[in-house]
Amino acid sequence: MSKALSSVPFWAQTYQNLKTSTFGKPSAEIVELANALPRGAAVLDLGCGEGRHAVFLAERGFDVTAVDISEHGIAKVRSLAAQGGFGLRALTADMRNYELDRDYDLIISHGCLHLIERENWTKVLPRFKTHTRAGGYNVVAVFTDRIAPPPDLEAFCLGLFREGELFNHYRDWTITLQKSYTIQDGHPGGIRHTHPIDKIIARRP
Repeated sequence: MSKALSSVPFWAQTYQNLKTSTFGKPSAEIVELANALPRGAAVLDLGCGEGRHAVFLAERGFDVTAVDISEHGIAKVRSLAAQGGFGLRALTADMRNYELDRDYDLIISHGCLHLIERENWTKVLPRFKTHTRAGGYNVVAVFTDRIAPPPDLEAFCLGLFREGELFNHYRDWTITLQKSYTIQDGHPGGIRHTHPIDKIIARRP
């Protein structure tokens, strides 16, 4: 698909299908943290998409706030929660100007900060740190510029991180995972991408 034809990202369509998961199962680190967090811990998933992490955590009794710019994504989160019989707070908002109104035990931003401009994500990351409780965690995964984005996503990768840049923002926290890697990613409809990723799990002292 050419850049000119990519007026909307592929997930704008796949979020509307309640029977498939656009990005698969919850990431391993989120599953592990679910066993480490206190019961009823407050969680923010900013850029939650269709809720693969938010729904997983809410289903296990955590106090989850799920936020995404996609109305279809948030509608799917709400539908999945209703089907599962558990509660969560799901909001449609732009992460650029979303105001964190409380403190959290866990803040997740998985695969989305590179979709906003550098001048904006450099303001978002400090908000994460400010609104994380002592002993709480941030889990952040971003695409880097080590490999060019695939043509169908080029127009949406507005703020690619430089390799290793994410890690510098958490030097004053305890880093429990710091990883740079490349994935071959598959999505519904036969869509395949190669992404260079930096991922961090950091704990506030």
